[in-house]
Order: sequence, then C-alpha cells, then structure tokens
Amino acid sequence: MNKDLQKENIIVERAKIDPQCFTELYDKYFEAIYRYIARRVNNDQQLTEDLVSQTFCDALANLSKYQFKGYPFSAWLYKIAHNNVLKWYRVNNRTQKVDLEDMPEIKDDIDLVEDSIVLEERDNINYFLDKLEYEEKELIRLKYFEEVSNIEIGNIMGITPNNVGVKLFRALKRLKSLMN
Repeated sequence: MNKDLQKENIIVERAKIDPQCFTELYDKYFEAIYRYIARRVNNDQQLTEDLVSQTFCDALANLSKYQFKGYPFSAWLYKIAHNNVLKWYRVNNRTQKVDLEDMPEIKDDIDLVEDSIVLEERDNINYFLDKLEYEEKELIRLKYFEEVSNIEIGNIMGITPNNVGVKLFRALKRLKSLMN
C-alpha cells in the first residue's frame, strides 16, 4: 500500500472512533464531490449543496461499514454521491442535463470570436453526449472530466476495472460515430 493510502486509511480509522476526525476527510474531498454532483444536476446550486450534504452525512453515518479495499477513500465517496444523484433523479423523474465546463469568466479583454467558438464547441459536445446512454455518459465524465482511475470508476459503478476499459472504449467509439 502506498504511503498516501496508508495515511488516509489511518485518518478513516480514527474517524470511525472519533467523528471529529471526519472533518479532515470532508475538507480534503469536499470540492471534488461538489464538482462531481454539480455537473450532474446542471449546476443547480441549491440541489448541489443538498446532495453534497446528503453524501457526507451518509458517509459519516455509514463510516463504520467502510472497509479499505486498496482504493482511495474518494472512490467510496464518489459511489455514495453517484447513488444520491441517481436516487434524486428517480424520485424527481427529471432528465439530466450536463454542463461539461463552467461558463467562461467575464473578462475585460473579451474576444467574442474566441468565446463564441468555445461555446459552440461545448454545445456540440453536450449535444452528442446527450445522445449517449446514461452509463456511457457517466463513464466518460468520470474518466475525462473528474479524472478518476478505471479502478475507482469500477468501484463507483460496481463493475470490474477491465469492464470499465471495455465499456469506455465502446462509449468513446459510439460518441465518435455520432460526431461524424
């Protein structure tokens, strides 16, 4: 086990005994989990905050059940976040819209041509991603926008890392064929 995972596992084990120690894990992963959820709920700030809170509450409530399996603690948090987002969509029966990147910041030296090209490219990507199945979109988002490893993706989605690679290959192939 590498030193970072070892250190993190020690923190997790301390947090199981003393919930105050969970703060360190919360601080370490809050931003990543926030971004992950925000992208899945079309950057709805209130909903994102609610789901992030639910995710960390669920993690803390179930921390005693967490078992180290050689993956970073974040993989377990992503899985909880993933399940909370799915549960919310099932209950609310809404379609999911995805913003791949935040809107460009307003700047003094606006280049309207460059900004319109960036917006057009983003709209094109969103258009084609919306044509993929949910699992395909999720694989692509996790791998390329959240930069999560195949092992962690497998843990989040409940499939083997090899299966992640195969499904990701197929999803990218399908995306490419849609874009041509």
